[in-house]
Amino acid sequence: MWTEEYRPKRLDDIVGHDTVVKRLQGFVKERTIPNLVLWGPKGTGKTSLAYALAKELYGEFYDENLMHIETADFVEQGKKWLKENKRFKFFYNEHKSALIIFKEMIREYAALAPINASFKLLFFSNADLLPVNAQQALRRIMERSNKTCRFIFSTTKPAGIIPALRSRCLNLHFRSLDKSGAMELLMRSIADEEGVNITNRGLKTLKEYSRGDAGAAITILEAAATAASSAPTINEQRIEDVAQNAFFQRSKAEELIDLAFEGRYKDLRARLEFLMREERIGGKELLAEIHESLRWKMKRAMTNDESKLFARLVVCEGEADLRLCTSINTMIHIEEMFVNISKAVGPRSL
Repeated sequence: MWTEEYRPKRLDDIVGHDTVVKRLQGFVKERTIPNLVLWGPKGTGKTSLAYALAKELYGEFYDENLMHIETADFVEQGKKWLKENKRFKFFYNEHKSALIIFKEMIREYAALAPINASFKLLFFSNADLLPVNAQQALRRIMERSNKTCRFIFSTTKPAGIIPALRSRCLNLHFRSLDKSGAMELLMRSIADEEGVNITNRGLKTLKEYSRGDAGAAITILEAAATAASSAPTINEQRIEDVAQNAFFQRSKAEELIDLAFEGRYKDLRARLEFLMREERIGGKELLAEIHESLRWKMKRAMTNDESKLFARLVVCEGEADLRLCTSINTMIHIEEMFVNISKAVGPRSL
């Protein structure tokens, strides 16, 4: 896959984050780094930077001295994830809770001596998903194991990491690759490497669909190139065809928002019922896509009045999100949210 083939191998390969890279290169020269919080939008290179940093520090021993914990997997699967992960099997205990096993595992690993290095790395992606009591336990572990381990937390929501952890880390911000102009350079360099010609309109469409997420952009580009003949030209239509399949839920969320803005309640309910009952899309999952689609829609037409409107719509989303936490029938609350959105928008359209 192109996402792995073109993943940066060294810090110099990271694009769009020159300030962050230079700062870390200074630490690498001294053969030490502080604990880190990497925060910014999805697909900006946070995970790639963590791996590139490990390779710079440890060379051929990087895999032995870097443990990557995908927090979302632990939160969603609990003990099942701990039991099936070969690196954690020695810590697994059927009679203990997932959280207790997790804390013991982190404490033991952080205290173990690294291989041919002064310290090793514990990397938590989507760290904001960690329960607060687990984060509080990490604070104490960080203090006790400072000589043998460094912690790296990556997140799209830095407020989800407790202040006690953030204050013990160097916080590094990752801007959207669209804003830095790095996305276009990255896509053109990959296209050139693969012998693919992407038109200007094709590149513009690719950027619109990926929304600053380099991983999504590379995946769409690869799929578009694979579907083409030899010496392919990737135009706007080819990107559209691939992206509509790749982002099925996003496109459906955008349709629902349009129906709510137009006040077409009957069509909205029928579409919503099909997605949730026939396509089996969960309420939380759909709400996340609705938020991203709504944010993007408002961003493209942002005046002061629309800014205030967006704030009201976010409140509607938040109320629905809260109700979903204890709801049995999630469709009721999603439908109610759309009715409230439609009332907030009124007769206008964006």
